[in-house]
Amino acid sequence: MNFPSIVMIDPSQEAVELARFALWRSGLHCAFRSCPDAASARRCLLQGRRSGDGVAPCLILLESDMGCYDGLELLRELRASKHLAQAPVVVFPSRDMEGEQAALAAGASQYQPKPVDGEHYARCVVEMVERWCDALAARGPVPAKVMASVLGGAEAHPARRRDDPARPEDETSH
Repeated sequence: MNFPSIVMIDPSQEAVELARFALWRSGLHCAFRSCPDAASARRCLLQGRRSGDGVAPCLILLESDMGCYDGLELLRELRASKHLAQAPVVVFPSRDMEGEQAALAAGASQYQPKPVDGEHYARCVVEMVERWCDALAARGPVPAKVMASVLGGAEAHPARRRDDPARPEDETSH
């Protein structure tokens, strides 16, 4: 089964984990990768794919302000790649709320400032994935083989140990 692939390029680990949590909570199964800087994004997206032989991500979420490197310059590099020229790239800035025209001129598919509120942020991430990716594939059941490989042989719901204290819901009242 091929789940939609998402690459988030953002130096904020908190932003990445919020996005990952939003997808999990909404029941969207995605192959999610994160890159904290332009160098790792280049390795992830451009190296080895210059010939166009790889599969482009379904969605790239790009923070335009990456400290010493301009995210829009990376966007221009992605658009120059035959492999990624048509991949949807949403510029997802946390600070620059005035950069929409520059982002669209650099090749962004959408410009969406990050909401400050966590609930709005989560909803925004889910809406972008539903808009740009195959939501039916993302919402499909996870095959048993995939779950087995993810869990690495561990039980999905381990049984409570006998020495665990009883939980209030386990006690019966007479």
